[in-house]
Amino acid sequence: MAHEDVAGGVSSAQAVTEGRWIVFEDESGAALAGVVRRTWGRRGVTPVIKLNGARGDRENMVAFVAYRPGFEPRLLVWHKSREGYTKEHFPLLLTMLHARLGGLITLVWDNYSSHTSAEVREWAKGQEHWLRIVQLPPYAPELNPVELLWKIVKDILANRAFRSIPELAEAAEAALSKIKKTPHLLRGFLAGTGLALLE
Repeated sequence: MAHEDVAGGVSSAQAVTEGRWIVFEDESGAALAGVVRRTWGRRGVTPVIKLNGARGDRENMVAFVAYRPGFEPRLLVWHKSREGYTKEHFPLLLTMLHARLGGLITLVWDNYSSHTSAEVREWAKGQEHWLRIVQLPPYAPELNPVELLWKIVKDILANRAFRSIPELAEAAEAALSKIKKTPHLLRGFLAGTGLALLE
């Protein structure tokens, strides 16, 4: 398993030469209480969001944004309730990602402990015929296009209180589905990092 620095650009050039998908990954979560953002309101009337009391429940999501010259960018997302994604989940997630994309993959992700765990590294050694892993530099979320995806999703979910996890999951899925159907937005996420695919 090759762990290289995406800032060096070597991995990007090699991935393009080999016809690989360059895939960025990140996790996020949304709570029933929602994200509070500045909003409009009638003068003298403070907007109020009524909560149902179940503040700890969350919908956890993992997203992969995939780029390859000559192909439309793709967004693939999996989500589940309550507990987040751990080292036990990533071999299956990456296997499903490979099946969906149907090609060689260079995966770019951060230094989350589950990504760098011995279990994930050991599993990845057996997948070197299709998988190469590149670590983002520490504390460099600005290099990950998925961070911009989460910003838009959270803006859409902002200032809303959901009655249940299924209702929250449905709203999150609706937001993500809109983005999936907007390739120019996915390309914009990559441009927003300052990174570019070498043609």
